[in-house]
Amino acid sequence: MYRVKNSLAMVFGLIVIGVVIGVVLTTSFNLDSKSMAGTTDKIYTEASESNAGPTLTAGNFNPNSMFTDIVEKVRPSIVSIYTTKTVKLRENPFFFFFRDFGNIPEDHLPQPEMKQQGLGSGIIISEDGYILTNNHVVEDVDELRVKMIDNSEYEAKVVGTDPSTDIALIKIDAKNLPVAILGDSDNLKIGEWVLAIGNPLNLTSTVTAGIVSALHRSINILRGRNNVSSIENFIQTDAAINPGNSGGALVNLRGEVIGVNTAIATSTNYYMGYGFAVPINMAKAVVDDIIKYGEVRRGYLGVYISEVTPVTAKGVKLDHPRGVFVTSVIEGSAADKAGIKEGDVILSVDGKEVNRPNELQAKIGIKNPGDVVTLKVWRDGKELTVKAKLKGRDNESDEKETRISKKDMIKVPDLGMKLKNLNDREKDKFEVDGGALVTSVEQFSAASQARIVPGDVIIEVDGKKVESVSDFYDKISKYKAGDIVKLKLRTLQNREKFDRLVFIEIPKKK
Repeated sequence: MYRVKNSLAMVFGLIVIGVVIGVVLTTSFNLDSKSMAGTTDKIYTEASESNAGPTLTAGNFNPNSMFTDIVEKVRPSIVSIYTTKTVKLRENPFFFFFRDFGNIPEDHLPQPEMKQQGLGSGIIISEDGYILTNNHVVEDVDELRVKMIDNSEYEAKVVGTDPSTDIALIKIDAKNLPVAILGDSDNLKIGEWVLAIGNPLNLTSTVTAGIVSALHRSINILRGRNNVSSIENFIQTDAAINPGNSGGALVNLRGEVIGVNTAIATSTNYYMGYGFAVPINMAKAVVDDIIKYGEVRRGYLGVYISEVTPVTAKGVKLDHPRGVFVTSVIEGSAADKAGIKEGDVILSVDGKEVNRPNELQAKIGIKNPGDVVTLKVWRDGKELTVKAKLKGRDNESDEKETRISKKDMIKVPDLGMKLKNLNDREKDKFEVDGGALVTSVEQFSAASQARIVPGDVIIEVDGKKVESVSDFYDKISKYKAGDIVKLKLRTLQNREKFDRLVFIEIPKKK
């Protein structure tokens, strides 16, 4: 009888295991945008030997204290982000009522609106209140609040965003904040232990653990969002990530942030095994640009590329599939001027191998216009080394002299507007050979009160010609709070160009 029962139990166990395996093998994971887990002067602190966190040796290895030490150090620098935005309902609930009383078109009726609340996470990267998060957490929001681990709350404002990488930088008015240490994601290896820290499902300050499951993942979750090109080079992890974790930290065993948690692979909108994080090196490049220029200035190589398949490898006489295949080169681009040709295979960028199209995009995407990259190229059975000076999209100015360091920006009053240098096409359109183009204006700011609007070009400060953005900042930094400054603007309206004068008051520093 004992043997019979044992056999029956064994058979039943095998049946159960078979069913479970069948379910796992037939389950499909949908990667949908809805499944998003809800020499420069740096404002953040990078890892060094003195602040990199606990160092483990064979003699004192203790997994329990190792995790608790890391959490104790990093947790205070992770915040909750609460957002509110107004959304318009697709259908007007009063349409049928009004239709009964007359043939009124629906688009003539008032469109109903509702307030939508959101939740995300953020990483404090400077003592004076700069916080790193995801673009999709703060995109198009009306209100933005940040809650610290001690339950103190602050109003926040968006400093800058980059939809291409889903990274955003926000700011609160605070001092002496606990700051996360940012590591080097280029040194990350598959199999490393990592912790995900954030605020999933409104559960404040939650920690989960896992390993790095894969690197250089492209999951097509950003493609087509906001009509911009995407740069996806995600870190994949099995540390549990859920809605609300977005913008939180992925941390290594040294207590360094090596990724910004962003998305999950799911068919339910909740965690089903894998999450994805933006590498911190990519996020740092975005933050540096936002601080220096008020926008992301991304270098472009100017090639169309594809994966090197086994067939492609045979066709170009490679020993095995590696590198990234150049299908065509844009005329006049950085690649064209560097001598890159269609049919080439790009093997590395600045000594770092690239074996997928998104890896090449990521390596180039963290560079600025004007940067020179060294490419190893495979052509006609031989390796070549070429140097390419990257250009900006739409001929964006690539002169490094236009860069504004954070040190210089301290001298510049916050007028509440963002500026960029004009490219050649814009100079022709406005018939200028210099100036600073206004790209955005904050509500109730000094610029707004002076009736400056996006699309205006600042061509003079108190009668002196403005050559570039850096020249404008240099001129405006010489004034003090309360001074009235005369600006000449060039405006394009209904294809007609005209100049106008405005007066702006230099505000007090906040």
